[in-house]
Amino acid sequence: MRWVVCIFAAALAALTAPLARAQADDASASVEERRWLVVPALGGAADLASGDVSVEGLHTMAEALRTELAVRGQSVWAADRASERFEVVGSAPAPQISQSDIDLWVERSRAAVRYLARADYKAARRELKAAQRLADRAAAELNREAARAQQVLDTCLFMVRAYVETKNAAEARRQARECRRLVPRVEPSAFRHTPEVRDLLAEVDAEMASEAPGTLEVRSTPSDCLVRINGVEFGRTPLSDIELPVGAYRMQVECEEEHRGRIHRVGIESGANVFAFDAALERAVRTRPVLHLQYDAPAAWGKRMDHASQIAAILGGANALVVSGLSSSVVRVDLSAEGYEAASAWVALHGGQPEAESVRRAIDALFEGRSVDFAGPHPVARASWKAELAPGAAPGAALAAATEATEAGSEHRSGVPRPRNQRIAGWSLFGVGVASIGASVGLHVWRGELGDRFIETPANLNAAQQWNDVRIGVWTTAAFGGAATSAAMPLLLPNYERTPWWGWTLGAVGLGLTGYAIYEGVTMTSCPEPYIADQAAARSCVARGQEAGRLALALAGAAPLLTIPLVYLFRPLRAEPSVSVRGQGALVQVRKVF
Repeated sequence: MRWVVCIFAAALAALTAPLARAQADDASASVEERRWLVVPALGGAADLASGDVSVEGLHTMAEALRTELAVRGQSVWAADRASERFEVVGSAPAPQISQSDIDLWVERSRAAVRYLARADYKAARRELKAAQRLADRAAAELNREAARAQQVLDTCLFMVRAYVETKNAAEARRQARECRRLVPRVEPSAFRHTPEVRDLLAEVDAEMASEAPGTLEVRSTPSDCLVRINGVEFGRTPLSDIELPVGAYRMQVECEEEHRGRIHRVGIESGANVFAFDAALERAVRTRPVLHLQYDAPAAWGKRMDHASQIAAILGGANALVVSGLSSSVVRVDLSAEGYEAASAWVALHGGQPEAESVRRAIDALFEGRSVDFAGPHPVARASWKAELAPGAAPGAALAAATEATEAGSEHRSGVPRPRNQRIAGWSLFGVGVASIGASVGLHVWRGELGDRFIETPANLNAAQQWNDVRIGVWTTAAFGGAATSAAMPLLLPNYERTPWWGWTLGAVGLGLTGYAIYEGVTMTSCPEPYIADQAAARSCVARGQEAGRLALALAGAAPLLTIPLVYLFRPLRAEPSVSVRGQGALVQVRKVF
């Protein structure tokens, strides 16, 4: 029994070691666990010259890349989710408000005043809330004009009046603070509010001034850009020492007077707050219909990788793939990611759609740091986007480096690790399987000791029963261990373009163990019946039992080793069905890529 305890403890140590390493690394997540962001980019020379490349067309390629990354177990930003998230943490388009919206807003404000005059506070609040919803949504646009900004403040203060006249002092004060946050630095109309409302607003202004305000500093590249907060002008960059009450605001930085600035949601906290603005990124980024970049000139398009990295950082850190259209039949994919070499790939489109195999090859090349043109009849090495942008870099040298990387054998390339959650699950299965096989070894050794005792006293029924009962434990733990370690292989083994040499080697070792198990089974000693009280028969049966145990252990060890080459042969498991209909019937074909 002592053997069992020792081996089981060793197996548990093998299980806990990788799990401990995985959990220790959790604070600094591995690079492959960063979520992937696929960004279409318009504005290359071909886009501007031909005009036949659209964001919808690039979105098709972007979706194919997202699908391929998801198949590989990578975490990927969905197109609509990335756009929605960027509008929250980055910037959103300036609100579009029609004249009919403004007319309706004015009419509801006037109706509210009439209801207030008749002391119909319920109807007044209904109209004011409807007007306030529009003002909250479009404050950045309504407040651009001083007279309209004052009207927004007046409408908001009518709600304060409704609360004051219904003796709801707490709600009146809360609403007054909200009005001042909505329209900063603007005074209400002198004769449209009751003395109680004007006095309350003055109290709230004094109260907010006495609180620890936040100071805002705004920098921009280039400088001399107009800064608006909730639509109200605050000056030109560089701007500093802007005191604002703590809260959330909508900021616009406008470097081009003819264009409305995108809305940045800025949270002002007590103390210093600094906002840095990049006009080039602001000009290029779009979030409708999907998150993408759009440039007016090829020179500006050259900044796409920097801008994609900035977008990824705003979204919380992500690896970026940028998809650009070179023509209606060729797209370019550039990779910028922490822990990966900068690389580019060119993929052909057929009818506006990429082939699944072409996308797979492109991702393989990008993950391995190779820049390859797959658009032609044969793959051609090319320079990466980073090599193209390097100052003073010789194109020939960049191309030579790309060629050398492309021609290097796959056995010299490191595999791409599986996602972290899969590796943790894989190590868990593998550890449990190793522990189970270790327990089987211990039980096998213990059964041998029990067999020796049985041989010494073959007439002892208790010794015979003990020896016979342990057989089930040996086989059960060996079978479970082999199954668990085999199931762990697909979760643990890194991705390679083709089966690595060591995969075939370990598979050959597994075949050897299988051959040994077959040999044990064929040459197994016979066990005569009955064997009780017959020492020679007992010796033969104990020998057969040990041979059966070695057979079980050999199969348990062979199972995960044989699984390794099979994993690479069937990964990724891709079956592409096609259906063709003829007059005589339909033909269904399935193509499998190994």
